[in-house]
Amino acid sequence: MKHVIASVGLVIASFSAIGQNVPFDKTHIADAAALKRAQECIKAGDKMAANGGQGLGLALISYEDAHDINPNNAELNMKMGLCHLNGAQRHLALPYFQAAAELAPEMEGVHFFLGYAQQLNSNWDKAIAAYELHKRSQAAVVGDPDPRMANIEKLMIECKNGKALSASGSSAVVSAMGPSINSEQADYGVLLSATSDQLLFTSRRATTTGGKINKATQEYFEDIYSTTRMPAGYLPPQPLLLPVNSIGNDATVCLSHDGKTLLMYRDVSGSGDIYRCDLTPAGWSEPKPLGPNINTRHHEGSAWLTADGQWLYFVSDRPEESLGGQDIYRSRWDAAANDWGIAENLGPDVNSAFDEDGVFVSFDGNTIWFSSKGHSSIGGYDVFMSSYENGFWAKAKSMGMPINSPDDDLYFVLADDGMTGYFSSVRPGGEGQDDIYRVDLSPGAGDTGKAGR
Repeated sequence: MKHVIASVGLVIASFSAIGQNVPFDKTHIADAAALKRAQECIKAGDKMAANGGQGLGLALISYEDAHDINPNNAELNMKMGLCHLNGAQRHLALPYFQAAAELAPEMEGVHFFLGYAQQLNSNWDKAIAAYELHKRSQAAVVGDPDPRMANIEKLMIECKNGKALSASGSSAVVSAMGPSINSEQADYGVLLSATSDQLLFTSRRATTTGGKINKATQEYFEDIYSTTRMPAGYLPPQPLLLPVNSIGNDATVCLSHDGKTLLMYRDVSGSGDIYRCDLTPAGWSEPKPLGPNINTRHHEGSAWLTADGQWLYFVSDRPEESLGGQDIYRSRWDAAANDWGIAENLGPDVNSAFDEDGVFVSFDGNTIWFSSKGHSSIGGYDVFMSSYENGFWAKAKSMGMPINSPDDDLYFVLADDGMTGYFSSVRPGGEGQDDIYRVDLSPGAGDTGKAGR
């Protein structure tokens, strides 16, 4: 269920640097012991960075030791920026790419990465300027084009979208849930009880059932956690027990309005499917996969059940009828077949040529909220809404800033009051990776949150 932030590529290589760049050699570093220590730190950092995941943080520690000895090396600053760009707090890459660009403006890709880091810090004009420099640097290149050029126009449009949204203003107030909910690992996918006193969410904490780690990302497997709000605050989150959490990945998808049906994600077959649990006097039942009109050999990672139980909205990357990447579909309950019917794509006003995810449906079933990398995104996934009007879905409308940010904003849900929302985001000031945020949409915030859950 967790959709890892798309990496722009961690490359540890030799760069041709000019200008004020200070190499790590005897000519520029007279202290032989310091030079040797710096070279050893860089070599160790390169080895750890090649492992990705948690290795990036360890690599940064080694690189920082070398950086203390010589902060004016373009290649080292580039490596440190790339570690941050592929790590938990991507906005921290900016000062390193700035240094690299100043020290070696001809370094391959430096202006692209600088533009990306400026975008992550909402410096829209500076990001566009850096992207333009990268485009100009590629104009005279002979041979295979830079693969980053395929995305640069989209990134520049995102910056223009961000600049426009920044000027429009919003009265919505976003606040982090804090360390009582969020951890140093990824936390996301809030589900609410009808009273909003109980929260379910997904986390990749070290306490995950079975203790397994994803070899590719070096992250712990997903588990579903529960916490209850008390007068003094939320209780410490606890993982749900068997049969909900297993030794594999188990993630929150949807909690029905009556609290008696839990949809969850599992990747037992490797592709990822939606499962259903029912609340019994003895607790949650054994998760059972949904039928073949929902689960396929492709990836299904997000869904929402309407309050009347008649429609299931879900996300799939199945190629049939896809408008590009992951799309949102819906399926009607077939009582005669005792199963979900044939899925229908929600169409181009909801689905874009890019990925959609994290669908949530209002109580009356006429409004959906979802995240998309397309439409008028300002970077990564942004939260949008659409209403069903006269038999058609209205064109997706951005929830604006501060809900949306230059990084990923996902899994928006709305409480019964219609004024309080929760979503997951990667932004400055967080506890670690993805964090859970609360948004106040009370009067003055416009009409974006008034349909209710």
